[in-house]
Amino acid sequence: MGLSEAGSVELSSVETQTPGPEAAGESTSDFEWTRKHTITLTVLCLAAFLDAIDITVVNVALPAIKSGLGFSQASLAWVVNAYLILFGGFLLLGGRVGDLLGRRRVFLWGVSAFTLASLGSGLAQNAATLTVTRGLQGLAGAFVAPMTLAILNGVFPEGKPRDKAFGIWGGITGVAGSVGLILGGLLGGGPSWRWLFYINIPIGVFMVIAALRFIPDDRARRVTDRTFDLVGAVTGTGGISLLCYAIAQVDQHPWGSGRTVSLLIGAALVLAYFVVHEARIASQPLVPLSLFANRSVLGANVVSALCGCAMFATFYLATLYQQQVLHFSALKTGLGFIPLTVLLLCAAPVGPKLVAKFGMRAVIAAGAVISAAGLGLFARISEHGSLLTDIILPSVVLSVGFGILFIPMTMAALNGVPEERSGVASAMVNMTRFVGGSVGLAVISTLATTRTDHLLEEGHPALESLNSGLQVGFAIAAGLMVLTMLAAVALFRGDGKAAAVSGTEPVPEAVGSN
Repeated sequence: MGLSEAGSVELSSVETQTPGPEAAGESTSDFEWTRKHTITLTVLCLAAFLDAIDITVVNVALPAIKSGLGFSQASLAWVVNAYLILFGGFLLLGGRVGDLLGRRRVFLWGVSAFTLASLGSGLAQNAATLTVTRGLQGLAGAFVAPMTLAILNGVFPEGKPRDKAFGIWGGITGVAGSVGLILGGLLGGGPSWRWLFYINIPIGVFMVIAALRFIPDDRARRVTDRTFDLVGAVTGTGGISLLCYAIAQVDQHPWGSGRTVSLLIGAALVLAYFVVHEARIASQPLVPLSLFANRSVLGANVVSALCGCAMFATFYLATLYQQQVLHFSALKTGLGFIPLTVLLLCAAPVGPKLVAKFGMRAVIAAGAVISAAGLGLFARISEHGSLLTDIILPSVVLSVGFGILFIPMTMAALNGVPEERSGVASAMVNMTRFVGGSVGLAVISTLATTRTDHLLEEGHPALESLNSGLQVGFAIAAGLMVLTMLAAVALFRGDGKAAAVSGTEPVPEAVGSN
């Protein structure tokens, strides 16, 4: 192993993945869906579900965790932030490592580490231990999440089999955030918050056993001319982690403080060098910027970031509204997300079918408009509101809109991407949604708090002031979904039908084409 002049590490005799079904000559007409495919899809869905659910599952249970382990109010946020920073920071590295070392191998490593870290979180006896184990969960999850999409893309051939698999995967992944809030309410307000982590253990053990038996080994051939972009890995991971940290600590250090500004400038400088290195120096870049010449990939990542901004903030604002304005218990708050969860699960598989008839641009744009309408209804919440009119009704509209756009957006991120780069392409769309969500949550919550504080200073009642701040937050989220619609119209092809969404052969579309 040695350093190349481009700052990459040469990997000799690295075992890499075999081609997917298409490259192996398996066509849709030859494909037969078997028990093996069902179990493989189940494992991939469970893995993606656990990675996503652990971002929100502790939110409702934070008061119980605070009293149980003696967290201070300032340090309590790190139960969430430790996971977020390492998960977001290491996604790109996780995707590329899977492309190089084999996706099943990295998937198994990640799931095993995630399961052990979950055990550590459940057994934690003090605040410091839980913070560390939550960070380890996020780190392990960053290596698992990109593999689920990449393995799915390789196991199921283009056409109806892949569309069906993506429909199921997307539906389950799309509801993970709201299910996390439901489980947080049920377990945090019931048996014990520790079961939020213990429940991951049997699921993790099942996934490891099932993956060893049913997910195909993708290390069948060896190559000697493969390099790993060490400088890109360090700067990309470091820059994104620093950005996530800067965002995570704004509750204690406001946006205009010297500390936060310094962190943001540092993150920008590191990421700027990362872009220059990937574009001009690296011989085998961690993230080939040429991927963004593919109009579908570019559009998917822009839409993913905007959707993340809106949806992360929405879950946070809706939780605050139910608990602090309507005074719902943790259990009732969790149950309040059931309609959103069920309808998201029902709407998600419809997206690919609509794309086959109307095209990717039309479906994603329409889903964004419907989502904006749902968030507009949320923006009309009242301090004297009810579960039916102020939670369930907006949730129904929002879930239909977001449900039909989520899977086409995710599938578009792999359209035209070479098989050997599907891991990092999957990581990119996960990262843009996650980092976009972190930025959106921090900015929107700050603006909502600013509105609340301003009204309090003017002498308005506390409940009215809080409700007005939440209204502002929901209105901004609705505006972001309008921007999502405009991005979809501008970036996606107007004639993109099902084949254009699910294909993975390297047929990049120029950004400037119509």
